[in-house]
Formats: sequence, C-alpha cells, structure tokens
Amino acid sequence: MEIQNKLEIVDFSQFKWRAFIPGETIVEDFSVMKFSGRIEDIVPEHYFPATYTLQVITAGTCKVNINNKVYELSANSGYFTSPDFLLKRPEPSDTSVEMYILSFSPKIAKELTSPFSLSQLARVYVQPIWRMSEKKTQRMVHYLELMREVLDDENRKAALYLLNSLIFSLSDYYEEEPTQAQLPRNEEITGQFLVLVDGNCHQQHSLDWYASKMCLTTRYVANTVKQTLGFTASSCIERALVQRAKVMLSTSATPIQQIAERLGFQNQSHFGTFFKRHEGCSPKDFRTHNHRL
Repeated sequence: MEIQNKLEIVDFSQFKWRAFIPGETIVEDFSVMKFSGRIEDIVPEHYFPATYTLQVITAGTCKVNINNKVYELSANSGYFTSPDFLLKRPEPSDTSVEMYILSFSPKIAKELTSPFSLSQLARVYVQPIWRMSEKKTQRMVHYLELMREVLDDENRKAALYLLNSLIFSLSDYYEEEPTQAQLPRNEEITGQFLVLVDGNCHQQHSLDWYASKMCLTTRYVANTVKQTLGFTASSCIERALVQRAKVMLSTSATPIQQIAERLGFQNQSHFGTFFKRHEGCSPKDFRTHNHRL
C-alpha cells in the first residue's frame, strides 16, 4: 500500500495497535516511526486516536486540526495528541513534511513516572503544539532514534526509560515556554476537565462528578467545554470509555463481564448497549474481529 511505503515499519504481524493510518495499518503499543509526505494522506476525515502520540517535525510544513482548531507547523515544532482528542483531516495542500511519530498506548502511559503537574497537563490538552530551537529538536530526535534502536532489539524496558526521559524533557519545555504563562479561563477549565477524564473515566461517568471535583457547576463546565472544543463534555467521557474498552477487548482475554465492571458499568448488558451505540457492534463481535494476542 502506498501509505505503508512512506513509513519505516517492519514486521506488521507483531503490531497490536490500530493507528490513524487508513488501510487497517497496525502499530504496536509502543512504536517510533518516520514519515515523509503530505500529512493529509494519512489522516481520515475525523477520528479519535487509539494511542497517545508525539509528533516531532524536522523538515517541511503542514497543517493539523486538533479539537477543531487548525495549527500551522514547520521544522523545529511538534504536537501531542491523546485518545481523548478529536482529530480531523486538514485541507489538501501541496506542502509535505518530514516527521517522527511516537505512539504509545494507555497501558504504557500508566507505567510512566515522568512528572507532569495538573496545570502542565491542562496546557498540553488545550495547547498541544510547541515550537523549539533546532538544538532541542535534535535532542528529541536523538531520544526517538535511540528508542527505535532498542525497540528493534525488543528491549522494551530500555525504551520505557527513554520515553520517561523524553516526557520529562517535554515537561521542562512547558515550564520554560514564556508564551503560555497565562491560558484563557475557558481553555484552562477545559484542560483540567480532560485531565480528570483521562484519569477517572473508568470509575466516574457522570459530568456532575467532574464539575464537583473542579468546584464548578455542571452547566458551566458543559458550556465551557462545548465552546472550547466544539463537542460536548459528556461525549469526551464516553469516547474515553470507548477507547479503554477497545483496548481491553483487543489486547486481553479478560471476560467481558469483568471489563464491564472495571469500566464502572452496572452490568454486562449495560456495557454492551453502550458499546454497540458507539461502535455499531457488540463487545464480543469487536473482540472476535480485533483481538491481537
């Protein structure tokens, strides 16, 4: 497939995670790829990614649409996305880009020890792009190349150490970024909400709970998130739940009843109805067609 030829990926049979690339391309739960071409060629019309991704642009220019906001990027810049983000295909253009794409699953994210405070995470959610010096770009590329090497050698533990170091460096960068000293109030609230969803959606499904944790009214949080992202706060919670369900169904042999319990549903029937409403098939059928163990 043409798109696959643009990506430096080997041994597709070993990959477990669905990426954003059309044609059912599979990536593993921790991977580093290089891409060269037009970014709109590898992005569907709209989607919620299955993994956390970190993109570092080394040459060329491109546009990205993250949470209904369009950003123009060039060399020495990058962006971060998570399973709770809405991504859309940018308008066609004649520009091309060279970039690294680091992808890691929610399971890997839980193993990270790099410090990111609530305020820093909120900034990442509402301001996912960053620009940096050529020296910092070279440093990030160095990390990414090392990760590629150790992943090729199947040394997952070493790759995880490198990922922690890279996230730590990104944390430092957000601390130093002078242009982000003060976020607009609506973006700060939205970012804090998304951070809470990311960490608690498997236990808390009610928007009331998140508003209470933020010491704000439910209506205020709902209106603010809708205004900032263009879609509802409740849909953020539901999409996060769906993504976790898909991960557990496709990468484990855990009984569906236990998955329903772990995701905070009253019973398996309730979980099945919820899942089918979002994915168009039952959890059992999804597992049958997507299990990767």
